[in-house]
Amino acid sequence: MENSTKQAPEQAPQPSSEQLMELMAMLKARALSGIITSFRSPNIIFGMTALTRLITHLDNNLEEGERRVLIIADDFTEKYANLISNMLSKVNIEAKIWAGVKPEGPTYTLDEAAKICEDYKPKVFLAIGGGSVLDTTKGLMVRYEKPEMDLFSISPLAPLGIRKKLKYYIAVPTTSGTGSEATLASMLTDMRFDPPKKFTVSHPELIPDYSFLITDFVKDMPPFLTMATGLDALAHAAGSYVSTIGTPFADAMNIYAIKEILKYLPRAYKYGAKDIEARSHMQIAASMGGLGFIHSRVGIDHALGHSMGKVLNVHHGLCVGLFLPYTLAFQRKISERWKDLCPLFGINSKDKNDDELFTEFLQSVKDFIHSMNGPVCVKEMKNPVITEETYFKNLDLLVQYAITDPVAYMVGRYIDNDIIKRIFEYAWDGRTIDF
Repeated sequence: MENSTKQAPEQAPQPSSEQLMELMAMLKARALSGIITSFRSPNIIFGMTALTRLITHLDNNLEEGERRVLIIADDFTEKYANLISNMLSKVNIEAKIWAGVKPEGPTYTLDEAAKICEDYKPKVFLAIGGGSVLDTTKGLMVRYEKPEMDLFSISPLAPLGIRKKLKYYIAVPTTSGTGSEATLASMLTDMRFDPPKKFTVSHPELIPDYSFLITDFVKDMPPFLTMATGLDALAHAAGSYVSTIGTPFADAMNIYAIKEILKYLPRAYKYGAKDIEARSHMQIAASMGGLGFIHSRVGIDHALGHSMGKVLNVHHGLCVGLFLPYTLAFQRKISERWKDLCPLFGINSKDKNDDELFTEFLQSVKDFIHSMNGPVCVKEMKNPVITEETYFKNLDLLVQYAITDPVAYMVGRYIDNDIIKRIFEYAWDGRTIDF
């Protein structure tokens, strides 16, 4: 459990979550559009020489007394951590590896890592892994630099004041989907709930300083992980594009990310390490999708997916990919931006009314997901299999977790418990949203 050592000041009564959600929906979330008036990005380095450039950068930019790097990994990516540690030793940079990251970033792991930081006093965090590793590192940045701060009450609008102990946060993704290497968002797991519940920490100061896209570190992803993380990237880009929040910068990132994913994800899924070009392009697409959604907002698929992922133990990317068609249909009532995506799927709009066009578009999205054995409704799921009894037994809990997810507050259409419940019901057997 997260605790602050400071006494919280008394606050004026705050609007209820229902009132806040209704207000945001009335504004079609345009209240946020006045805030999203900048474009923030890490320095992104990619290509054949990315690994060499990572070592060179640290060698050239760390002064004497700063050459201490904490490499953060999990039990799978520890092998890459060892490789980089050995390379750093050759340029007289000390590296310590903490490979204690757990899936979905449970908050208790931050305590173990913070104790290591207290003794080692690293000047660089170098995170090597998927979303769990990169997001845990963001949480650790706060815990290391501001141990008194409550992770659950961080506002993205108030300064954090970090980068006092750390000089750099460097992200090296080993999956192609989360986009965490390019964003200010960290998705962690609150262990006080049963089952545990996801929560988000977002702040501009958590954006990595550098992201190195090293294709060798993603080329051996198995087909399922390739598909699931790739669908996460697609949900980021498509879900945020059809939202009512966007800027030309975000739109450009989202549109190009979708084009790249449609072209290269099936190839990466089918050929794996044999198609390095596809692997490389999917890395870029994932980062672009991250930059796109963080400067707009992801769709309701993420609130639904966060909930189902924790309650029913399903991979995050698989969840949000499954719910993407429902986001597109739900947003159609308030936005026509889905029409911009039709040409990307090869759909000709000539001589078709909106209903015909949308039906064809939605089917094309589902066909794309099906082409890689991904599910578009819960009863199709195979990893894991979820029975109808299990699903509907947990329906109320799914609704509760989804409606209180931070993403739900950013949805441009009014939602409440009944609407969320209906979407979950439709998602069981794949009915198209008609409300």
